[in-house]
Amino acid sequence: MADKYRWFFLTVSLSVFVDRLSKYLVVQFLSDIGSFSIFRYFSFTLVKNRGLCFGILNNLNLRNFIVIASFIIATGIFFCLKRYVKEKQIAIALGLIDGGIISNLIDRISIGAVIDFINFHIWPVFNLADTCIVSGVFIVLVNHFKRGKYASGVSKNR
Repeated sequence: MADKYRWFFLTVSLSVFVDRLSKYLVVQFLSDIGSFSIFRYFSFTLVKNRGLCFGILNNLNLRNFIVIASFIIATGIFFCLKRYVKEKQIAIALGLIDGGIISNLIDRISIGAVIDFINFHIWPVFNLADTCIVSGVFIVLVNHFKRGKYASGVSKNR
């Protein structure tokens, strides 16, 4: 039982550390130039996102709402871990989600926006915390559907 907490907190800590470090480095190197092209369809581009995910509603002042909602969601995930999670894989997935939420929350509280920098030019600019959140949700969903498929008696070979 304590193993799930160990994996969860290790994943949260690593997610926050890696995202904070990446944002620090990006701000240090891109503050003056704004963008650095790696190749035609990929660059590091410094963006301060004041809106929701991927810049949605960027022109509205949603800072307080987003801070409160993020705190509630991060806390809710921890209580879900405590009550419902039994598998290490799900504890890690929830750690990725919480780590991403917490790191973006630090940005929102400290500078009023989230620092984004990964730019594929066909998708809105994002950061490593966003990648952690999406990866964690993906792992939870895959696990849920996989478990549902086999729990209903459907054979693996069908």
